[in-house]
Amino acid sequence: MKKLLFATITFIILSTYSAQGQNLVMTFSTGASPQQSPATHFIFVNRSSPRDEFTFDLAEVKASYFIGFGAKYDLKPFFLAAEAQYNKREYVYNIAYTFPGFGRSEQKQLLTESMNVINVPLSLGVDLGVVDVTSGFLPQIIISQSTDLNNLEGYNQNLKWLRFGWHTGLAANIGDLRLGVSMQMDFNNYADHAFIRKQNLSLQGRSTRMLGTLSYQF
Repeated sequence: MKKLLFATITFIILSTYSAQGQNLVMTFSTGASPQQSPATHFIFVNRSSPRDEFTFDLAEVKASYFIGFGAKYDLKPFFLAAEAQYNKREYVYNIAYTFPGFGRSEQKQLLTESMNVINVPLSLGVDLGVVDVTSGFLPQIIISQSTDLNNLEGYNQNLKWLRFGWHTGLAANIGDLRLGVSMQMDFNNYADHAFIRKQNLSLQGRSTRMLGTLSYQF
């Protein structure tokens, strides 16, 4: 299914390029997202089993980088754009075991989860001269995942390989270069795919990141 989706996107881009080459610009992009420490509220896990009880929250989202290739179709002053971006995301979760009557303990563990993701931002933009503004839909394909959470007793997950979100951004065009900043937000919460036995570990707050981007248009 993943290969079929990627092949379909590639076919559409190439077909459009062949038919409307004079209005189409290809793009090659790189970018980075800084480290974050999102404000989330911890949850209690295994409350019915005091010896196994712990609190769970998100300690940080590590800095990440991406590389992408796409196309922009000009409808002056508007434009449509599609891109495939490879990105590796890493989340660090905080586990603190508790004891009756003592709340959070000082015995903490940091467990890391990583995902290799293909973002496919689909954008509608408006060209304001040197600056353009974009916004649109953000399908995301998870191509692989590893997590230290599976070391916890009773851990299981329901991770869907296709996720969705939205994005918006602002960029300056300098010759063939495009320098921009954008925000991406997923429609899912942090750790919403993770479970301890039947308890969902979903944390308050949507997975959100800021991106600084540099693109070459040709």
